[in-house]
Amino acid sequence: MVMSNFGNIGIVLVTFVFVCAATGNEESLETYVHARPGGISGSDPTEMRQHHPPSMLCMDIKPQHSVDIKQIIGIWHGNEIIMHTQDIPGVYRYDSCITFYLSDVTEQLRDYYQPNYRKVEGLHSSSEVHREGMGVGAGTTHRHTNTRYLRLIWNENDDNIEYNFNYTMNHPGLWTNVGEQRGSMVARNKYNQFSGTVQVVKAVGDHLVLTFCSSDIHHSIYTVVLSREEQGLGQDVIRSIRGLLSRRGLYTESIRQVCVKSSAMALSRSPLLVISSVLLLVLICISRKVQ
Repeated sequence: MVMSNFGNIGIVLVTFVFVCAATGNEESLETYVHARPGGISGSDPTEMRQHHPPSMLCMDIKPQHSVDIKQIIGIWHGNEIIMHTQDIPGVYRYDSCITFYLSDVTEQLRDYYQPNYRKVEGLHSSSEVHREGMGVGAGTTHRHTNTRYLRLIWNENDDNIEYNFNYTMNHPGLWTNVGEQRGSMVARNKYNQFSGTVQVVKAVGDHLVLTFCSSDIHHSIYTVVLSREEQGLGQDVIRSIRGLLSRRGLYTESIRQVCVKSSAMALSRSPLLVISSVLLLVLICISRKVQ
């Protein structure tokens, strides 16, 4: 009962702080935390606000060579989106949650994108082609069977976008967009079509890091950090991922953290931590009002 009361107090205090923060900017749906001084771009503010050239949009960031596609199929939860071509550094926090669902759709899309696949496959299996060794038919079949297809559904609140990608078994960490996207965002004319590649920067048991590289200069290059567990990744893992991207030559000072409200609610399960954190935020809020 005591722990339950502490939890309720924590929720009330969290609510107060969010209301307090909102009064400073009622039209904003996000909170902003300025980037730390002396970031990866240097301490000069003009240096931190420069744009990256369009040629960077689809640069090779050395995607993971060995990716077990079967292991990454399924549901992933968004932690943050790192904008690599954003010119304003800082951490932007959003209440909206992101969920990715990855599925293998090779059998569904192969006939559509490779209409001659079945025919060539049949020829290759015949004794005549086998006698010819690695002839034209055999080489073509190998190329067809080496190409596979993935579907990625990006859900954010009540909206979704559906992507289709192909990749080869030789390079499972590089996905190329095929066709146009579909989904509620497209139907409501709130989405610009993406054309380019997705590079799998890191794929391990509990997290997945995908970098979207558009071939259109009007789009940005950005990385989505995902976790298998809904509660998200620890700060040590997050810092490691940002460091990895920095070493690959990507700007990592503009970050959009997602599902912040859910994280705050999860903290309410630890009442003492919530109360101490919230009291600090209350003091900050009061000091801002005094100023």
